[in-house]
Amino acid sequence: MSQPHNASHSEDFRNALTENIDQVVFAYQVDTQEFSYLNPAFEEVFQLKRNTVNPSGLLQMVHEEDLEYVREVYEQLLAGEIKKRMEFRILLAGKTERWLRVKPFLLQDNGKRVLAGLAEDITDLKRYTEVEQKFSNKKNAILQILSHDLAGPLGQIQALSSLVATRVKMYADEDLGKVINIIRETSKGSLRLIRDFIEQEFLESSETTLLKSRVNIVEILGEVIEQYRASQQNEQKTFQLSSSDPSIYVEVDEVKFFQAIGNLIYNAIKFTHDDGTISVRVEDKEDTDGQSTVLISVEDNGIGIPKKYHGSLFDKFTKARRPGLRQEPTTGLGMSIIKTIVEWHNGRIWFESEENKGSIFYVEIPKN
Repeated sequence: MSQPHNASHSEDFRNALTENIDQVVFAYQVDTQEFSYLNPAFEEVFQLKRNTVNPSGLLQMVHEEDLEYVREVYEQLLAGEIKKRMEFRILLAGKTERWLRVKPFLLQDNGKRVLAGLAEDITDLKRYTEVEQKFSNKKNAILQILSHDLAGPLGQIQALSSLVATRVKMYADEDLGKVINIIRETSKGSLRLIRDFIEQEFLESSETTLLKSRVNIVEILGEVIEQYRASQQNEQKTFQLSSSDPSIYVEVDEVKFFQAIGNLIYNAIKFTHDDGTISVRVEDKEDTDGQSTVLISVEDNGIGIPKKYHGSLFDKFTKARRPGLRQEPTTGLGMSIIKTIVEWHNGRIWFESEENKGSIFYVEIPKN
């Protein structure tokens, strides 16, 4: 049976580990405002010498859009709050932008406060995620456009074929009746296929775990709206995006959260006439407890939601399910999953609606 390593061996192992890993290991003396330890990876990530580092100089490297966020998290840590991670940008020499992920924690060492933790360069991961998110936005928009552009005509074909079938009965033409029935059943089956495909996408989305990162929500929503605006079926609709600030950063699971917001936008499209307007707004706010939050609203001037469905709209398989103005399919699961995704982000969703005047949906989530 092997014997446990003694204290010196354990210390040698820790030293070897911290001196050779790619992540930055740091220890910052809060009261004296100096670093008591930085491993060699610091020089690679920050492109600075460890023996000449100045804490105030490091703070000056933080991107101006992230400076307030970094200071806020620092104060929260000193107040005893636990932060699993934080993400922000720094500017190296030549204004090269790099993303960092820091996992900090506050320690007490002989009565002295020490801020210690790990930091890693996640720039490449961020770039990969941004590309992945853009493709995900396109995929979601294409699915919704597919539903919008194909389901409408197919629904009309199904309805008209049923009408024609009724009218031609008087001719007692069996062959003609069979042809019309084929048209009707084919269009009906195609509509079901589109509905099932979109439903499966939402079900798969709701069954995976959250992978949060800090993103500019205004920028990504702009990309989402552009995808919908590009659809030929939406040419006569007006899309508007406004925000309280040009850039608003929030920690979310990009794929899931923007799929939820994208579905709210798509619902607005489905139930708004061609000359209507869909407006999306993002606001940086504080709730009644002083917590920083982001409020997103999706508003339309469409046909609205009947009052009898207001209480059950977010239920699974709600009776509020209905096809769009062009007979676009609905799963009846969409609003339930959207609510689930919002609640996973510790947020809330609610709405206001009046028949023949339109609807406005609100989503509020904490910034971090």
